[in-house]
Amino acid sequence: MVKPIVFVHIPKTAGTSFRWGADSFFGKENVCRDYGKKSLETSVIVRDWLSSEKDGWIFEREFIRQGYQFLTGHFNAAKYIDIFDAGRVITFLRDPIQRIVSEYNHIVRNTGNEVSFESFYRNPEYINRQLRLVGRRTWTEFGFIGFVDAYQESLSLLNRKFNIEIPYLHKNIAKSERVEPQLLSAEQLLELRSLNAEELDFYDRARIQFNWRIRLANADQSFVCGCVTKFEAGRLKGWAVSEDVDEAVLVQLRVGKRVVAECKANEYRPYCKARGLGRGGFVGFSLEVCDVVGPDDVECVVASTGQPLPFVDFDWTLPSI
Repeated sequence: MVKPIVFVHIPKTAGTSFRWGADSFFGKENVCRDYGKKSLETSVIVRDWLSSEKDGWIFEREFIRQGYQFLTGHFNAAKYIDIFDAGRVITFLRDPIQRIVSEYNHIVRNTGNEVSFESFYRNPEYINRQLRLVGRRTWTEFGFIGFVDAYQESLSLLNRKFNIEIPYLHKNIAKSERVEPQLLSAEQLLELRSLNAEELDFYDRARIQFNWRIRLANADQSFVCGCVTKFEAGRLKGWAVSEDVDEAVLVQLRVGKRVVAECKANEYRPYCKARGLGRGGFVGFSLEVCDVVGPDDVECVVASTGQPLPFVDFDWTLPSI
């Protein structure tokens, strides 16, 4: 049985186009929706679950029994990532500033709310919103992260990865905008970038991984999911797993361009097993850092391709001298 795909639908990221494409491919009756208790779009199975004790095991069992193959909605990934395999969770990202402007325009256009743009983007609910929906610590676990400005290419890569054929549709295009990104003042841009600094950094790092996914796909090489998670007792630790092969990934530690250590990512990580990240959880690696260096001086890469593994929620504490 093929496990379902979970789509974190971040507002104003081409999610409606993608969701309609999913309806077309899977069949609307096989697509479950969670847009909150008050939304008419939310499926009955989700309403019942939200009104119960929220037993994830029971929800998954009922979800599968009813034949659902796809779950979508404006929810935090954390809501379902422990129920379904993390590697089946997907999303699309958009330039953070453009997305904020687009969501503001959408709200004004559809609700008549006359809140000022500045009041809107200063509201904590809309600051770093993409990052909060995806998860600061969990985005590298996602099976796929695509990008709105490369939507067709993203869709092609996603279909290839999951062996599906969601069609390209272009829906929900606004005809007029109250605020346009290119007309923002220098002061507004500066404040937006300051408020959303975490998300801008996350967006850039996720884009690097997406670009590597394209590069490796074109070279018929395997993309590796993974990250560096901690520096402990003089060792860098993390996890890595290939999307296409079962062999353990060979990870290298580089200082500058020099390879100083390497090992296979085959250590057991209970957390990775619980998340369904592959190889039964035997995906961890641990590399000794011989020199006293800072995080900007080192990188962990996949030995066979050079693909870098991002540092996630990382606390670097240098050893005392």
